[in-house]
Amino acid sequence: MPGLGQLHIHRVLMASFALAWGIVFLYQSRLLEAVQFLFSGDIQKSTNVLNPEWLLFMPSVWGFAAYDSYINTVENNKLFEYEQRTFLRKNYQSRSFTIKKGKVIAE
Repeated sequence: MPGLGQLHIHRVLMASFALAWGIVFLYQSRLLEAVQFLFSGDIQKSTNVLNPEWLLFMPSVWGFAAYDSYINTVENNKLFEYEQRTFLRKNYQSRSFTIKKGKVIAE
């Protein structure tokens, strides 16, 4: 369902928006009814019951939801990496720390 990616990254308002519009388009296109007729083997009735004007909105809703959750996840990851780097430098790395190149220390 569209909106679950946003819900996973705690963007509740955007998740409810995408989920609500996904449900509206799913209901208005009568897609679930068409799938039910398709599974029962009545292909003609399945295609007749579909409302293509509403059905063609579905790829846009799914595409927007996937794109939005992906972009926001990437930005959240960048922010997390920056914060983690700053925290670790501030709290755990002394200023006199140097890495000696070329020496292998066996334990």
